[in-house]
Amino acid sequence: MILITGGLGFLGSSLAETLMDKGHRLLLTGRSATKARNLAAVKERAAIEHGDVTDFDWVRSLVLEHSPEVIFHFAGQLTSYESFENPLYDVDVNSKSTLSILEAMRELKKPCRFILGSTFWVTGRPESLPVNEETPCWPLNIYAADRLASEHYCHIYHNVYNMDTVVMRLTNTFGSREQYNNPKKAALNNLIYRAYKREPVPIYNQGKFFRDYLYVSDAVTAAEAVMEKGRPGQCYFIGTGVTTWFYDIGRWLAELTGTQISYVEAPDYHRRIDMGNIVVDNQRLRGLGWEWKIPVKEGIKRTLDYYREIEA
Repeated sequence: MILITGGLGFLGSSLAETLMDKGHRLLLTGRSATKARNLAAVKERAAIEHGDVTDFDWVRSLVLEHSPEVIFHFAGQLTSYESFENPLYDVDVNSKSTLSILEAMRELKKPCRFILGSTFWVTGRPESLPVNEETPCWPLNIYAADRLASEHYCHIYHNVYNMDTVVMRLTNTFGSREQYNNPKKAALNNLIYRAYKREPVPIYNQGKFFRDYLYVSDAVTAAEAVMEKGRPGQCYFIGTGVTTWFYDIGRWLAELTGTQISYVEAPDYHRRIDMGNIVVDNQRLRGLGWEWKIPVKEGIKRTLDYYREIEA
């Protein structure tokens, strides 16, 4: 059995659908049924438990009762802005939850692969590009610091207890099923949705900055590669290694939807926590036989089609 925390969310539900289509038995967790639409295609085959990963007794009971062979830990609070609004909750959901699962695995005393969904934000503002798994990490926000703590827990439990832990350090992932109505989270999905609705699309600083964007289907195949071939104790950067400039994103959105792009100055708060330009060296991940397939513009087209479908 494969357990996916956050299994009703963006990446979790996409991975779950792929794994179930390949015959895997899955147990998915989520805080509520509000995202059930994400699993509409496979809900009859999915075992789902509702609960909060900050309830450590509940998390422990799930692991001990179901005895999974693989755990993907994708649940969490996923925005840097909200981590400052409730920092103690962020510690619980993004750090202590990982420790709770690892402790349950240790108590289980059964071989189990634990795969942590972490974030490129842990590196902070890098001194040179591209970044790789050896780049020094100096997080600029609480969310990233708590994810980095979780990475260290994985490393410690691997070294001390010989447990099979692997870290997926994801770059900006976007696409179908991601939240689109929260400008503080999943910025590209929010911009795509605003363009779809023909609302003005604000882009900071003339779009003269870049990210390493990854379409969700490529994140799913990366997760599969890490599950099947990843080395215990390793961290893998999950990204394309390709720079995408935001002025190109603005141009594509205008071309595909006819929306108006407005270039605005970034607020001071954003400048304090923003990590600047980012692109990753994905050589270690490609060593598992993985290659990305969906260019950003094509991913934007697919996401626009998704919005048309769900609002039809």
